[in-house]
Amino acid sequence: MPAEQRVIAGICTTAEDTVRAWGDLPAGFLDVDWAEVSLLATQHRVEGLLHESLELAGCADQVPVSVLAALRRRADLAETRYRACYAALVDVARRAPDLVAEMVFFKGADLASRYGSPAHRMIRDFDLIVPAARVADVRKVFESLDFWEKPGQHGPMFVSSPEHPQIGAEYVAFDVHLDTPADDDTTEPGHGDRWLGAAVPAALGEVACRRLSLEYALLELLADTGKHALSWIQVCLDSDVRLIRALDAELLCGAGEIDTELLAGMAARSGLDGHLAVGLAVHRAVRGELPPALSSLGGHADAGADVADMVALPDGRLLRWAIPLRDRALRSDRAVRALAMMPPQARHRGHWFDWRRGLLAGAENVAELTRRARDRLGPRPAGTLPPHVV
Repeated sequence: MPAEQRVIAGICTTAEDTVRAWGDLPAGFLDVDWAEVSLLATQHRVEGLLHESLELAGCADQVPVSVLAALRRRADLAETRYRACYAALVDVARRAPDLVAEMVFFKGADLASRYGSPAHRMIRDFDLIVPAARVADVRKVFESLDFWEKPGQHGPMFVSSPEHPQIGAEYVAFDVHLDTPADDDTTEPGHGDRWLGAAVPAALGEVACRRLSLEYALLELLADTGKHALSWIQVCLDSDVRLIRALDAELLCGAGEIDTELLAGMAARSGLDGHLAVGLAVHRAVRGELPPALSSLGGHADAGADVADMVALPDGRLLRWAIPLRDRALRSDRAVRALAMMPPQARHRGHWFDWRRGLLAGAENVAELTRRARDRLGPRPAGTLPPHVV
């Protein structure tokens, strides 16, 4: 593995652990291509952790000033975005504390709060789950604070502009999911109640709320990891494989005891066991092994390993990467290679949006790939099969 990739591969959930993982690697930092490291850090969303680790290791002076400045700006942006969203949440909680106490925060809203600093984890918005029956109450509160509503992928999204916006954080947004996370793939009656019922009391700073249990948070995260890894457009957007998602999983695994039987059972009931298998395979390829807390799910990772080297193109084709994931994950040219898979006249990211709007024939058949991973797991245990999954 090139030194540039080793710098990124050694990053852990804290700067202290990162410096320990680097070992004697800093001794060769003068020979590292820091432009490549900076690009990889941005692609993998670990700019803040890398910057702090370089400072802690005492070798920041061996890194070009322009690279350090770029890493610092990205870390500052991550912190600014989080604090802008959090300040808006405080306003919402003051207006309707009982309603906010029912909201289940997940994804970046929850994960960024678990790191040593919000500068360590870039976010775009705050994701939350509410019962569909409560959406009118949620809308009323956000509208009272001058948020405007726009359609989201999973439910309504409420957007506002801070009074004194900063560059890169001109807007704050709350992405509302109704009853379940977006990836939940079953229409079984009452299924959303299990996600909401498994949420636990929590607090984001001073705001009382709820968050997913560790098992459910890991299921959502790993299923999302698997889905992104198989999507052509996510490759083109540098979002197919990101180290930060692996760090998120490690952080959750270190937050308490994980019931892997519950996790796997819920994946089956949700129709997400194929997604979970691919997500675990991706994690193992990126980090070399599963977290100890998830080691009993090695069979899932085995089932997803072959599929994780596939990609679903927007014209309906399913292709296999020429470079295995374990060697591809920390390469910075994945997007270029993905574009080369398309015919010359279609090597544009914008074409994907034309497919999505139905202007061109075809679609990314990620579902077929996750189905293949699920089939490799063998029969689901009795009572776990969602009614519509065949």
